[in-house]
Amino acid sequence: MINMSQQEIQELSKNVGRGQYPNGIIRVQKEKDSVDEEALKEMQSLHTVVATLIATVTFAAGFTLPGGYWGKEGPIPGTPILIKNAGFQAFVVSDVIAMVLSVSAIFIYFLTPIKTLRQTPFLSEVPHYLILVSLLAMVVAFTTGTYAVLAPSVGLSVATCVLGSSFSLFAFVTMFMLVHGHYQRIMGHN
Repeated sequence: MINMSQQEIQELSKNVGRGQYPNGIIRVQKEKDSVDEEALKEMQSLHTVVATLIATVTFAAGFTLPGGYWGKEGPIPGTPILIKNAGFQAFVVSDVIAMVLSVSAIFIYFLTPIKTLRQTPFLSEVPHYLILVSLLAMVVAFTTGTYAVLAPSVGLSVATCVLGSSFSLFAFVTMFMLVHGHYQRIMGHN
């Protein structure tokens, strides 16, 4: 946002039609809006691709479950072998969260025209945060799914949890900084 003093505005208004600002300060604002619209289109496109990739990966992971399925010899053929494993259950929940949030972001972008996104910044920020949380949920799904499969090997399963947690910590710190910065902008603090 451009902050100008009343004196600066009056000075610029004197020069409307001549000099450095022949079309006035309104023209400067129109040029800024067109740049923002292009940036929004680019952001929307990039976010849609990322959200679609997350949805695709989590959809596939939901059907190719860690540990596999019981065959004819199992208690209930066709059900997941690790269904009672806590790590597996955490995998399923986090995988579904990642899928739902990424599809929600795609849905918002699909139904919202660029002009509306420009006029209501909230609508362009919601999918951004949905994608960030879905990325985090996808990492949690990977970590818990790997943990469920590698549970007999304590060293590997602990290493998986530590590495997955380190990303989660990084993501939480990054998201906190983004939200805090957004709050600062809203409140007018620099």
